Amino acid sequence: MKRVSVKGWKQNRGRLDPGPFFYIYPGDWNGPEPMSARIAIHTLGLLMIILGALMLVPAAVSVIYAEPSGVAAFLLSSMLTLAAGYAMRRLGCSGDVEHSDAFLIVTLGWLLAALFGALPFVLLGMGFVDSLFESMSGFTTTGATILTDYDSKGYWIVNPDAASVCVASGVIDALSRLFAGDSATIAALIDGEIGDRTYLGLLFWRSFTQFLGGLGIILLFIAILPQLGVAGRQLYYVDSSRLTKETITPRVKDTARIYWGIYLLMVGLETFMLSLAGMPVYDSLLTAFTTIATGGFSPQASGIVAYSSLPIEAIAMLFMLLGATSFNLHYNFLYRGSLSAYARDSEFRFFLYILASSIVLILVAGGIEGDVLHRLRIVSFQVVSTMTTTGFTNNFSYDTWPVASGMVLLVLMLVGGCVGSTGGAIKVARILLILKYGKRELIEMIHPRAVKPIKMTKATIQEDIIRSILFFALLYLIVFFCASLAMALTESGNPGFDLISAVSAVATCMGGVGPGLGEVAFDFSHVTPVGKIIGVICMYVGRMEILPVLVLFLPGFWDK
Repeated sequence: MKRVSVKGWKQNRGRLDPGPFFYIYPGDWNGPEPMSARIAIHTLGLLMIILGALMLVPAAVSVIYAEPSGVAAFLLSSMLTLAAGYAMRRLGCSGDVEHSDAFLIVTLGWLLAALFGALPFVLLGMGFVDSLFESMSGFTTTGATILTDYDSKGYWIVNPDAASVCVASGVIDALSRLFAGDSATIAALIDGEIGDRTYLGLLFWRSFTQFLGGLGIILLFIAILPQLGVAGRQLYYVDSSRLTKETITPRVKDTARIYWGIYLLMVGLETFMLSLAGMPVYDSLLTAFTTIATGGFSPQASGIVAYSSLPIEAIAMLFMLLGATSFNLHYNFLYRGSLSAYARDSEFRFFLYILASSIVLILVAGGIEGDVLHRLRIVSFQVVSTMTTTGFTNNFSYDTWPVASGMVLLVLMLVGGCVGSTGGAIKVARILLILKYGKRELIEMIHPRAVKPIKMTKATIQEDIIRSILFFALLYLIVFFCASLAMALTESGNPGFDLISAVSAVATCMGGVGPGLGEVAFDFSHVTPVGKIIGVICMYVGRMEILPVLVLFLPGFWDK
């Protein structure tokens, strides 16, 4: 151990041993230097404070719709999250965020968001595993759900029996008796009833989590906290899924704000268009939240089917495509007026080619009733929804399509959207570069001395990037296979769970799609608790794109 100078020793005299979380430096010493863990805790505390403040938004929605249990649930969740954030700020220490710190902040940030985001579900009567599944599905924009109950208007609700005895209802009842001697007094202040099943406030939070997770809570963190400085760039680097980690502006906070500006613009535009098409304003806003985020949560239990409207389906398809397209292209169009940027982009062209080919293949496979235009409408919507990893559906029969159609949809779950979009899975650009790499290998077998660089949109891709893409794709498939095997073993006692159910359950969770095939075609309510935990892990690992999570398990990561 390095010695501490006499001056430094005197300054620290009488203090407790700082322990393993601190370094001891020679020379002038004004106190211990924090380790990465304490810097990360300090930064994560601020993230939790922001999340706690955002929980007040659905609390206000619950007030508007006279849902006392919802108000209690979100106020309690907000207070607990704020308290946790404040405690983390006190336990941690400020300092320069290094590259390794950023890995810790990003990976734990998403996990903590899902954990604390599950509190409203728990307080409103759902079990912890189901609540965590729903929350993780929201923040990772997966769209898989365990909800099965709905009201007379078709809106999702928490199980009525559970809701009537939930913690939130108990709090309202206890406060009313304490301050007024009447169990209904506080509920009456907002014209509500203690026994309400609370769904509009909770459904808002459910879709709001997808809205926050679409561009990413880390990018929001960077956008609203300019004091992060260099730390913001480190967080952007780790949380970004772009092939090149370059920002569109010199300062990363400006890049984050531009992306969020484009994101909010599209949400507002879709909300307006859906309202004009006849969708209620509440439904329009929540649908816009989850369409641009390519999340797929709908306030209606029957999803887009509930509206039975061709204009609504067309608007949803347009914005699903926009959400799954690189935001760099949107930036070039909106800020530079370059509409041709879409046509010049190799990834975007390949994206459209895969969509068109998949539609043709499923139509050729047959097995879908109706005339040509009806079949084209049904298939086009399902293909766009699946490949953009949104997970909406405009029919309840896609699970009965021929096996070939199911295979096409399964492949689309693995491919996903474009790099730099809100879409999930492997991403189109990676698939395209792998194909280009394979083509080059075949050419070099014939012409060993040929030098043929791999290009994409006229830009030469460096060999180290290609190697990292090949490694990521291989790792993705390995994790996919292992998770599918684990899911199959876990659900071996489930009579309705076959091979396609296990494989599609993992594919849809890792790719952030939502609905799968077979037993998980519409929800995960019949999956065992252990199977749901596997789904939660797959959603988390898929959203993190595997590597940042695995880095934390390297022994060298924790060495200083």
